[in-house]
Amino acid sequence: MGILGIGRLFMRTWEEDDFKLARSLWSDPDVMTFLGGPLSDEKVRDKMHAEMACLEKSGVQYWPMFEKESGEFVGCCGLRPWVYTPPEGHELGFHLVKAKWGRGYAFEAAQGVVKHAFEKLHLPTLRAGHHPQHLNSKKILLKLKFRPADEVFYKPTGLMHPTYELRTGESQPRM
Repeated sequence: MGILGIGRLFMRTWEEDDFKLARSLWSDPDVMTFLGGPLSDEKVRDKMHAEMACLEKSGVQYWPMFEKESGEFVGCCGLRPWVYTPPEGHELGFHLVKAKWGRGYAFEAAQGVVKHAFEKLHLPTLRAGHHPQHLNSKKILLKLKFRPADEVFYKPTGLMHPTYELRTGESQPRM
């Protein structure tokens, strides 16, 4: 099912037969460097099913995204309920396959999802975090006007990750 068309990208929901796409993303050591390391096939399938369950329970997920022009898989970007303290808000996240790095897709997708979250879903607060050494993610969040908020312990890396928040009505960069 189609979710969003954003600039050069479109997003849809995860489907059972998307395992190869999910594996190309979450089992790649480079992609997973700041997320706790590559996942086994079993863990990739579990993660994909967790995204599907999140959609079922919460109406959102980290949606798979594709180039409009070629139809090629780019990665995922989306929302999920924030599970850390403070508990309010939804988490924005994005993961891109290595072949699509450096093309501006992460910012483009995240910007579209922020707009969707505030204008269509009427969510009051978005949160996001990143590995402390992942400076590109930090740059994207700051460019989106997220403000530093706190740190949370992220179990897959065993580290405290800086977190950010953005509230409805705060200045958004133009698309």
